[in-house]
Order: sequence, then C-alpha cells, then structure tokens
Amino acid sequence: MNLHLQSSQPSTFSHLPSDDSALVQVFTPFSVTWLREFCRDVERLYRINPMLEFVEWRQLDAQTYYMRARNLSNDQEIDTEIHVEEIDSGLKITYAKGLKRTTWVKIEAYAQGTTLIIADDYSGLSVAERKRHLAKIDHSLESWGRELYRYFQYWKRWSWFPPFRWYTRYLWLKMKPTARRVAYMLIIISLFEIVVLLGVVGFFVLF
Repeated sequence: MNLHLQSSQPSTFSHLPSDDSALVQVFTPFSVTWLREFCRDVERLYRINPMLEFVEWRQLDAQTYYMRARNLSNDQEIDTEIHVEEIDSGLKITYAKGLKRTTWVKIEAYAQGTTLIIADDYSGLSVAERKRHLAKIDHSLESWGRELYRYFQYWKRWSWFPPFRWYTRYLWLKMKPTARRVAYMLIIISLFEIVVLLGVVGFFVLF
C-alpha cells in the first residue's frame, strides 16, 4: 500500500517540533487542483476517518465549524470548534479545545500524482503534560491515512458510476464506522449472490 506513516519531524513541516507532532503521508493519483478542491470539503475529510464516530457537525461561518464526536482510537469525546485557514500548501486547522493544537494538511505534487500529508501538532505541551495526558492523545492518524488511501483508489475506479458517487457522498459518509463495515459486507454478499444467480441462469440457458 502506498501509505507512509512517520512520527518524527518531516522536512515538509519544518515548523513542527519533532517531539510534539505526528504525520501521515498518502499518495494519490489525482492532480493538485483536484486534491485541493477535495480538501476544501473539511466535513468530508474528517468523516472519512474511521476512528471518529460523529454526533454533530455544524458550519458556524465560512471558516469555522463545530465538531462533536467520539474518538474510537482513545475512547475520548471531542467537543470543539475548529478554524480552517487555506494556505498556499493546503490547510491549517486549529482547535479551540483539546490537547491537539493544529492539524496541517499539505498537498505536494510528484511524478505520478500528488501526496496528501496530514500532520497533528501538539506543540506547547510540556513533557510532564504529555505524559499526564497520554491517554488523550489522538491515535487515529494512521487509520485515517489508510481510509483516505482506500477512498482515493475507489474514487478513481468507480467515480464514473453515478450511483457510486451518490452512495459515497450522501449515505456512506454519514454512517458510523460499524455501519460502514456492515454495509460493505452486505454489498459483497449481494454481489456474490448476483454472480451465482447469473451463473445458474447461464448454465440452464446453455444446457
């Protein structure tokens, strides 16, 4: 899988303190323009994270959102406003409450497509504070990266099919993580049954 997770200081985020940040790098087959437009839909970007079980998401103004969710990676409640600022390289997302101060979203071009880099910044916390609140650290970053990678691959393969676009945009994104897994299994089972039915019909037609 073209997914890279790094917990130390990345060269592309030289402003981040190495002890207070973690990042995930996801390679995509899309253009910089496409990926930047994708990231502007901040709700979709966050809802793709399979470790977040959303209770509420509201847009308060052009750059501010309210988010309430359960983080399944650390069993913590998230209840905060987030401010989204578009920068030259992507997005800067700051949190009104919680240990995490900032999430940086950076888009970089490379020969076969683009790289989406998401970095969480906990700067400002002392070593003692980090140890004291270790259970509250967000551990969903790697899962988020993996799910984004799968999302991009599926979108590249199936976005030409209108029902897929509708299902992904208006149903799948609103589902809880457990409901997504159940829906996936039901779809696979249904496709298998259709294939078997077509095989049986084909057998009787031929013989």
